[in-house]
Formats: sequence, structure tokens, C-alpha cells
Amino acid sequence: MEQRKNGKVEPHYYSERLKRKLDKLRFAPATVVEAPSGYGKTTAIRDYLEAELPTGTPVYWFTASDEAPAAGYRRLCREIEKIDRDAGKRLFKIQLPNAATIGEAVDALKSIRCMYESYLVIDNFQLIDNALMPAFFTALLEHGGKGLHVIIVTQMLKRNMLAAVTGSGLLHISTADLRLCSEDICRYYALANMSITPEEAQDVECYTEGWIIAVYLQLRAFRETGKLSNAVGILALMEHLVWDGLTVEQKIFLLYLSPFEMVTVQQACALMGCSTLPEYAMNALASPFIRYEPAAGLYELHSILNELLIQKRRERGADFERECLLRAGDFCRDDGQTAAALGFYAQAMDYGRILSLDLSHMTFETVNGVPFAELALDTAKNCPSDLKKEHILSMLRIAWTLLNYGMNDEFNVLMDELREMLDTGGQVLPYRSARNAADSQLIGEWMLLYSFRSFPHLNEMTADLRQAALILGNRCSQVILPATPWCFGNYSPLTEFYITPGEAEGEAEALEEYIAIYSRLTNGHGSGADALFRAELAYQRGDLSNAEILAYKAAFLAESKQQSVVQLGAAILLAHIALHKEDTAGWQCAIDSMERAASFDRQDTFVIRSLLDIIRGVLLNEFQNQTSIADWLKNADFAGRCPSPSMTNNALFVHLSFLMHQGEFARVIGTVEAVRPAEGLLSPYRDIFACFLMAVSHMALGNRAKAAEFVEYAARRALPDGLVSPFAAYSRLLHGLVDEVIERDHPALLDKFKAVRKRFSEGWFTLREAYFRCELPADLTPREYEVAKLAAEGLRNSEIAEKLVVTESTVRAHLRAIFRKLQIDRRTKLIEKMKS
Repeated sequence: MEQRKNGKVEPHYYSERLKRKLDKLRFAPATVVEAPSGYGKTTAIRDYLEAELPTGTPVYWFTASDEAPAAGYRRLCREIEKIDRDAGKRLFKIQLPNAATIGEAVDALKSIRCMYESYLVIDNFQLIDNALMPAFFTALLEHGGKGLHVIIVTQMLKRNMLAAVTGSGLLHISTADLRLCSEDICRYYALANMSITPEEAQDVECYTEGWIIAVYLQLRAFRETGKLSNAVGILALMEHLVWDGLTVEQKIFLLYLSPFEMVTVQQACALMGCSTLPEYAMNALASPFIRYEPAAGLYELHSILNELLIQKRRERGADFERECLLRAGDFCRDDGQTAAALGFYAQAMDYGRILSLDLSHMTFETVNGVPFAELALDTAKNCPSDLKKEHILSMLRIAWTLLNYGMNDEFNVLMDELREMLDTGGQVLPYRSARNAADSQLIGEWMLLYSFRSFPHLNEMTADLRQAALILGNRCSQVILPATPWCFGNYSPLTEFYITPGEAEGEAEALEEYIAIYSRLTNGHGSGADALFRAELAYQRGDLSNAEILAYKAAFLAESKQQSVVQLGAAILLAHIALHKEDTAGWQCAIDSMERAASFDRQDTFVIRSLLDIIRGVLLNEFQNQTSIADWLKNADFAGRCPSPSMTNNALFVHLSFLMHQGEFARVIGTVEAVRPAEGLLSPYRDIFACFLMAVSHMALGNRAKAAEFVEYAARRALPDGLVSPFAAYSRLLHGLVDEVIERDHPALLDKFKAVRKRFSEGWFTLREAYFRCELPADLTPREYEVAKLAAEGLRNSEIAEKLVVTESTVRAHLRAIFRKLQIDRRTKLIEKMKS
């Protein structure tokens, strides 16, 4: 190792074993250097590239840091852009890959063009590997650049990633290659002009297990004292040999830096509260355990040093640690890093600073590894009242977060508290009585949120909403923003707002009145939901013509205001309509529109991705192709996927349908009995599907009488509004029982029911046949199968687009879906899949 000590540069030492491995680096398209912290991974690669590469050979060095995954990914894309402009821009446009976009990201990595010898080093890869899908890692190793050498420097890899490395024959430099044996230790000490006996070298090897940083610390101890250190553990060695040698000023300086793993000089100045770093601070930064990255102007603290600093920071007491965290938070706040600032303020439990931040886009963010909702709940419960009163707008945003996560009781408590703080005397002040415009805005915001106490009863909600509109006037809400998922992520307004059997028409009118006011106050939030409600109602009544028109109306209104949830609801409804019409092209078009709906600004979130999985699960269950349903839905692993009860209910329906088709009828019955109240669910529309699941399961277990009870109950709740389509869809699974109940108890709807049942049956068989035509792999749609076939034949995206008369971006969207469904990450594997 080369280290600085009192201005002198000490030499680095590399074993012959490691040198032989490094010599292979120039002949390997990809190298993975994997070892725990302190083994000199980065130093070895940097030294080798500087010493062995011809002058002028391009080396692009990306160092991952503890930052938002999306930010780190964007920086990586910029490095790749320096190698291949097109591939880098394409990856940047995709943004952080998810299940839907990983195929295109892999394709972009495979398309990298680099004809001349170049090196891309990705250091500290362990800081971003959780955010990147395994397929992305594999594609990095199997990139398309002829002259490009990718070097990944990382701490220990996950098992699946390690298997990809060891099974590919790529160059793998591991802990065993970096570890020093006793002979190496003797040579290393000699290189540093220190002489030790073979027995002492064996002792060092025994103490350190060949860990280079520990060997170096022992060298420091030996030089200073003439004997080996007895300190136990690397932190103890670090403390004895590094920390104890610092001045008090240097210790304080490094402790102020300790919340960060990397800092710039400007950042260090801000943390210290000075314009120029004093000499003692610059000397502290010259530590051999702080690496300077000239290109980025970054100082990177060795992870073991950082661990020691955090320990020392805590030893100085809660007040000092809090000061360090607040300085870090203030820097991030001033730098526009709201989530990072929030994380530091949360650790310091400084509610005033937390509430001083703009929390408007934080609802579904993650802070310190946990959902923001947890911090919101803590703030609602524990923040002092005077701070809440000082930051009422932020507290209203906290309340909105609680509501989105289904914490209704906590929401109500907080809203009552805020009402008193607004000095309304229990009554909402009219606009003219408010002290000023800011007060009226806050009172209007409170009234807007207060309307949700009556959710989903539209008449009561609208009455409160009118008061909010009177107060807010022409101003839009600063709490409820258009990017928040509408209706807490429920794509079916019929399941939320249809609550009284026989009153569906009245509830449709009530929703239209509500949306007209609500959407104006929230700058378009929920646009198209009223049209979607009527579209669903028409479809369930068997009126396809009006249903289709209204669904397209809803889709247009939703897209105009970028309302992903509403647009997804319109898309799945159009897919259902296409099934009834035996329209495979229309069904494909509806499916294609879903990905577009998920790509709106600030809406490609885990909520929308979970919603896509749910909708896809509904369709896969419909075609009885359960193998491709998302695992989390199969396993009912809803935690972290479904923040609201509405989403959980929809996910549970997919899960129970999956179990039903798997023949686990007793489990279906037991689960429904556990979650469904004795009087049934509030929503008749949601409840009839629970009844059908119970009826099918009881029928399968030989209890026809019990099955009949559930069908009769469903009929009493849904048929007063003429909702015959669900009965038609489940008729085949219930072997004539539905027909008997309708003919006996609802004869006026019998002809309509039979017509819808016939149409559904014919459409189901037609689309299912097209779905599986030519033994389609997995669950590819007919259009996806066409694209897959052409891609497997070797056609480029542009050629496929020309052949199918579509845009190249549409082809890329299809390939993303194909790669996801087939669980592959490159075209070569697609060829194998299409042959099998």
C-alpha cells in the first residue's frame, strides 16, 4: 500500500498472486473485484491502471455514494454517455430500471459501442446494487463494447450476483487474491524499511488474517513503538494509531464530516461554518484513510474510519451528535436534497427543521430506509404543539400522508388538533373573516382534507368541499397535488363510490358534482374518475357501446392531467370490453396504454408499479394463466407494496383468485371469512366478487346450498342496478347456479344476462386462443409475440417498427414487456425461448 505519513509517500505492496490476476485485467471485457472493506481493492485497481495503461487510455471512474438511487443511476449514465453517447442517453431516458424497463436497459448496455481500449470503473458498487436489478449487473458484465473493459469494485456480492460472475468465466479478483500471507508481510515491511522476523510476520498474519488495512496499522504501530500492537480488533487499532494521533481540532473537524461518506471542500466548509478550510483540517484530510478524487473534487472517508468516527461521535454525547446531524441536514437542505435533509433531521428528532422542509412530494418517499409515513406518524404524535401551530401547512401534508396510508384514526386526531390551532372555534371561518390570504389558504386546505372524513360518502364530502372552494377561491391546493395516486391507488371508482344498492345512478351524478369541484381545487387530481365510474357502470350492465365511449373519455381526461390511476382503470376496462367484442387488437392496444400511464412525471413510483402488477394479475387470472402473476401477489406479501386499504383489497382479490384457480378452496373460504364482515363489505360491487369467490369454493367442495346463498346475496346487492356482467363472468365456474338464481329471482334481467354471458364466453375463448396461439411463451400478447418473433430472427428495432408499421418506441415498449414476462435480459436468450 502507498500511504502518506508526515508528508512521505509509503509504497504500496502487492503479492505476486495478485499481480498475476491484475495482469489479466487488460484482456478481460469485465472484471469484478470483490472483498470486504479494508482490502485495498480500489487502490490496487487505480495503481494498476495508472502504471500499466498506455498514456492517454481513457479511464472513466464512477464512485457510488450514499445518495438517492435515482441520482446515483443518473451519474452512472453520464459516465456511460462519455463512452457511447447514444447508449448513455438511452439509459438516462429510461431512468432507474424497474421490472417494466429492465429489458430496454439491458438492450442499451448490449448496444454500447466502444472500438478503442477504454475502461469503466464502477467503485463502491455495493452502494447501488440494491437499487439495480440483477439483470442490469449481468448486462454490465456482458456489455457490447468491443474495446471496453468494465471493472466493478465492490464489497461482498449477493449470492445470485456472485453466481453470475463465477459462472460466466469473467475475471474475478476476490478476498483470497488480496489477502497477504506471512511471506508477503515480510516483503511489505522490508519495502517500508522495517525488518521483522518470520515468526513476527506469522503473528501479524494471525492477528490480521492478511487484511491489508490491519497489516498497515500494525506496520504503523511497529514503526512507532518497535513492537506489534496488542489492540484487539480493527477499530481498536484504528483508534490507537489514527484517532489518538489527531489534535482536538482535527477530531472535531472529522466528526462534523462523519454523517457523510464523501465530502467536497465546499461541503466541509459549510459543515464547519467557514469560508476556507484551516490548515489543520487540510492535514486531517491528508489521512491515508481518506481518498481524494480529483476529477470530482471529492474526499472519500474509508468505511472503517467512518465507522470509528460515528462511534466517537456518539461517545461525545447526545448534544454533540445532534449538532453534527443538524449541520449535515442544514447542508442538504440548502443544497436542495430534501429527502437527505429529512433523514438527518429525523435522526436528530428536530421537528422544527423537519416541518420547515417542503414535504409536498414526500408522501411515498423512503427516509433512512423506512417509509416517510412512519416519520409522518411520529411527527403527528410527538411534535410539540407550538411547532405544529407554526408549521400548519407542513402538518396538513403530514395529515395527507397518514390518510394515504390508511391511518384514518391518526388522521382524525391530527385534523382535530389542527382545527383548534386555526382558531376557528370549531367552525370553519368564511373567506372574508380570515385574518389574511395565508390564513384563508390554510383554512381552505384544512377543509379540503376534512372532506375525506366522510369518504366515500359523496354527498357529505361535496358539502364540505363546497366550503373549501368558497375559502380557497381560485387558488389550488398546496397539499393535494396531481402526482399523488388518485383514490389512494384504487383504479376502480365503482368499488369505492357505489355503496347503496339501487342507487348507482344517483352516485354517478354525485361523483360528477364532486369531481367538478375537487379537480379544480387540486389542479386536476382525479380528472376522468367520474367518466370512468359511468363507464364501469355501463360495462357491468352490458352496455358495451356507452362503456367504450365513456372509457375513452375517462382515458383522455386522465391523460390530460397525468392521472395514472384513472388511466389505468380506463385501460383495464377497455381490455374487458375488447374481450366481449372478440377484439384482439383492441385488447392489445389497451394493454399497451398501461405502460404509458405509469410513465407520467413523478408517478413512476412503487405504488403505480404495484398497481400495474395488480391489474396484470386480474387479467392473468381471467385467462387462467397464473404462472406469471407477480410473486408478491401469489404469496400475499402486501407489506411495502400497498400503502392503502383500497390497494390491499384489490391485491387480496388477485391473491384469492389465484388460490381459487390453484384449487385451494378451503383456504379461500377461510381467508374471506377472516376479512369480510358478517353484513358484507360496504361496496356492493366489491362484495359481489367476494361472494363469487366463496360460491365457487363452496361449490368445488360439494356444498351447493352454501354456494347458492352467496350467489343469491350477490344478486340482491348488485342486480337492483342491473350489474349482470360479473354474473356472466362467473357463470361457467358455477355450473348453472347463477342462471338458476337469476331466472328464479330476477327474471326481468334474464335475457340481458344470457346475452352478456354468451358474448363473454365467445370473447373469452377467442382471446384465450389468440393469447396462447402458436404456444406463446409465458403470457405474451399476440402483438408481443409478433415482436418477439421478429427480434429472435435478428431484426433491429427500427426494422421491426417498419415491418409492423409502428414507432420504434412502441417496439422498445413491447420488448420491455417481453423481457419482463419471459424473465430474460437479452435477445440471445429470446432466441432460445422462442425455439423452446
